[in-house]
Amino acid sequence: MTSKKIIEVTAAIIRKGNRFLCARRKASSEQGGKWEFPGGKIETNESPEQCLERELHEEFAIQSVCGKFLCENTHDYGDKIIKLKAYFVKHTSGDFQLLAHQQIQWLNLNEMQQLDWAEADLPIVDKLTSHYK
Repeated sequence: MTSKKIIEVTAAIIRKGNRFLCARRKASSEQGGKWEFPGGKIETNESPEQCLERELHEEFAIQSVCGKFLCENTHDYGDKIIKLKAYFVKHTSGDFQLLAHQQIQWLNLNEMQQLDWAEADLPIVDKLTSHYK
C-alpha cells in the first residue's frame, strides 16, 4: 500500500470592495487553466501566513499582509492530497504582475461561481458565499 503525499498549501482571499481576486493557472501548469485563489506550498519552518506573503510576492510582485483565517479544506487529487488553508490577505503595495498565472480577475461572488475552479478551491468559494450572504 502506498501512502499518498499530503501537501500543505495556502490560499489568499484578497478583497477589493465587493470583488475578490481570482487567478487562472497557466495552461502548462498542473491543474492548467483552472481558477484558484493564489498561494502555494508551505515551506519547512514557514508559517501559513509567511507562505502567503512570500508566494504573493513571487507570483504577482506585490506586498501583502496576511490576516484572519477563513477555512481549511483537504482534497484528494488521486496522486496526492492537498491540505489547503485559506486566509484573508490585504494587498498593501505594488502593481499586480502575472508571473505565475495566465490571467487574474476581480469578481463578485456570483461571477466567481461561473468559473472552472480547481477542485480544492471550490469549498472556499462556497465558504465565502455563505460568509457574505
